[in-house]
Amino acid sequence: MRQIFAMLRLRMRVVNPEQYHISLGELAVGKGEAGEPAEILPEPMLVFCGLNSALLHQVLEVLRLAQLPPIAMKAVLTDTNQGWNTQQLYEELLKEREAIAAQKAEQAPDAAPEEK
Repeated sequence: MRQIFAMLRLRMRVVNPEQYHISLGELAVGKGEAGEPAEILPEPMLVFCGLNSALLHQVLEVLRLAQLPPIAMKAVLTDTNQGWNTQQLYEELLKEREAIAAQKAEQAPDAAPEEK
């Protein structure tokens, strides 16, 4: 992944568990003091900062073509989430995933019709 970001002339910053308490906005600009290590997230997460729509789509397409293991937890830094820390963003993404799965389940036709 580092090679892909370097090829696209983008910076990539890994956030370690001792930085999970720092807000996303501060992490984006390289600020914040390390603290006590938090529990490692159960799955990887990507947060994109400062990319326009076209560049974001290009990055996602290059990642897809590279056939790297998929990362389901992805977000874009926004005014709403810039004050959140890593754990808060992860929890919100989990809620979003569950809501989407529930919505898909509601829309899916029943696998077996009811017997009469």
